[in-house]
Amino acid sequence: MTIATVPAVSEADARIERRLRELATCDSSSTWEAQDELSRAIAEAGMHFEGGAYPVCLRPLAIDCCLANHLSATAEAVVKLLDVAAELYCGNEDVQDLFPAYKHLRHWITCLPKHRPIVTICRLDGLFGSNGHYKIIETNTESPGGVIQNGLAAKVWSRIPNPLTHGLSLDVSKQPFAKDPNCFVRELVSAYYAATGSELKSAAVINFRGRYTNEVDWIVNGLRDAGAKAALLDASAMKRTPRGLAGPDGQLIQLVYNKLDPRDVIEAGELRDYLDACAAQEVVSINPWISQWILSDKAILAVLSDDRFSSNFNAEQIELIARHVPWTRLVRAGVTTDPERRRIELIGYIRENKAHLVLKPSNATRGEHVLVGRLTSSEVWEEHIDRAAHNPYVVQEYVRPGEVTALHPPSRSIKKMAYGIDCYVFGGRLAGFQSRASFDPVMNVGRSGILLPVAID
Repeated sequence: MTIATVPAVSEADARIERRLRELATCDSSSTWEAQDELSRAIAEAGMHFEGGAYPVCLRPLAIDCCLANHLSATAEAVVKLLDVAAELYCGNEDVQDLFPAYKHLRHWITCLPKHRPIVTICRLDGLFGSNGHYKIIETNTESPGGVIQNGLAAKVWSRIPNPLTHGLSLDVSKQPFAKDPNCFVRELVSAYYAATGSELKSAAVINFRGRYTNEVDWIVNGLRDAGAKAALLDASAMKRTPRGLAGPDGQLIQLVYNKLDPRDVIEAGELRDYLDACAAQEVVSINPWISQWILSDKAILAVLSDDRFSSNFNAEQIELIARHVPWTRLVRAGVTTDPERRRIELIGYIRENKAHLVLKPSNATRGEHVLVGRLTSSEVWEEHIDRAAHNPYVVQEYVRPGEVTALHPPSRSIKKMAYGIDCYVFGGRLAGFQSRASFDPVMNVGRSGILLPVAID
């Protein structure tokens, strides 16, 4: 794969940016009318975020075909890297040592499925670094949000008259999940057929304790439309039988899609039947346990970016990692190498380089407890260094997000916001893009962030 430095925005996006800056200083009533029309259309289509509004912005992020192709090739190559990392975890004690929270789960985790890529569904979250390179800061290989709704939202957005894009030729349908929002469900059905050679007849979206139910209604209905008997079931209600995995009514389940918080499962003894059945591949499980716990943990980027493990990757993969994976380390006392490959004592390095680093819990979601060094007081940073040294945390080089001017519907304001772009990969192939923007440098829709449709120029 040819890897090149790429710009973060297109000329079309620059034109949209200029229009919005002008609107911010004059009458923007027509633009807000269009935004309100979009918000109504999104709500009428049944899209929501945990029961609230699905915050889709009228302003798109416009990228050109060259950049779209570059991001696609990068994302697909990174998913292949995760296969290497999964095999490495299963056989390398130094790698296993980076994931101490899962030591007692290893007998489930290391039962790898035969299919490749191991990760059937994921979303790679990224930012453009100061050198123009796209940096992947999270892997989201458990059950990422937006797999159906973002494609639907893009289609709805494309039908709304938009003063921001007047005269521009922008297309959302070049993204598979925008052209056909059912491509997510089709990937589940295809994955089952690839694993078994049979047609899918029964499936379940597996939840636990009622958490993370967003999009579940879309997934269940999509599976039913595909001809499968489907339901939302709690993991604790699943039973392992001689005939296979069964739901609470005794119905055998052929495929499960795990829509749960992997942290909740770690100490849940009542889930042994379900964990055993998935690990033994008595049911087609998407995504498998190594994806739920190891490949989704932020320490997986430490596996990829640490020189200690580079001999496990070929030259092309090493170049890919150098350009697209930020320097990351599990926080603990000891000697390692810094981003310039100089030997350092890690805790001292974190203390002395606050302005260039971010501290993150290794297995948290939705930006929980993330600290950006340059935005954190020295006192709070010191407190978190001590906390991080005794809990699973990673330290990562700070990738400063780019900025766009966008409409922020919750506050009815037009302001500059930090943004990133994320890549959805289904079955090893790019399915589409998502862009999030936020006043907070830790971008998350659950923290007053918004979604920018991604359109290709």
